[in-house]
Amino acid sequence: MKQITAFMAATLTLLPLSSAPALQPLPRLVSSSHHGEAAITLALYNPHYPENEGDAANALAADVNAERAKRGIPALQRDDTLDRFAYAKAVEMAARGYFGHTDPNGVSFYDRLAAWHMAGTYAGENIAFDYDEPRAHAAFMNSPPHAQNVLDANEHKLGVAVVTVGNDETFYVEDFSGK
Repeated sequence: MKQITAFMAATLTLLPLSSAPALQPLPRLVSSSHHGEAAITLALYNPHYPENEGDAANALAADVNAERAKRGIPALQRDDTLDRFAYAKAVEMAARGYFGHTDPNGVSFYDRLAAWHMAGTYAGENIAFDYDEPRAHAAFMNSPPHAQNVLDANEHKLGVAVVTVGNDETFYVEDFSGK
C-alpha cells in the first residue's frame, strides 16, 4: 500500500488496482479542518441517494470516547445541533460527489460555522471517505491532526454523521465544539 500525504492535510491511500477499470477501488480519504482547503471531486461507482447510517455514527462516537477514556480525557457529549451540522456536511458531500471541508463553491468549514451561528466557538472537524467505520476511525487515529481533534481536552461536545451513497462509498464526519 502506497501512501501520499498532501500539504492540505488530506491523506490519500491508494490500494492495489485490479486490471478491470470498473472494479478499481476508490481512494480512501481523510482530512481535518484547515483554512483554504480545496474540494476533491469523487467519481462514485453505482451511487444511490445518500442514506443515513445511524448505527455506524453511534459506533464512531463510541470509538471517539473510548480513545479519550484510554487517556483519562473526559468523554464528549453528543450534541443534536452538532449531529445535524455533521449530517448536513456528509449529505452535501455525498449528493454533490466531492470530499473536503470547503465545498466546490468555496464555502469553508468556518463559513458553515458562521451560517449555523456557531462562529467564535472552539471547533474542529474530521472527515473521511472510507469502506467502514473501523477503518475510518483507525484512519483518524493514525493521523496526527485528526487524533488531535479526537483527543483535545478543550472539546466538550461531539456531532457525528455517517452517510453512504454506494457499496463501500461512505462519508464520515466528526464535529467537535468547546462550548
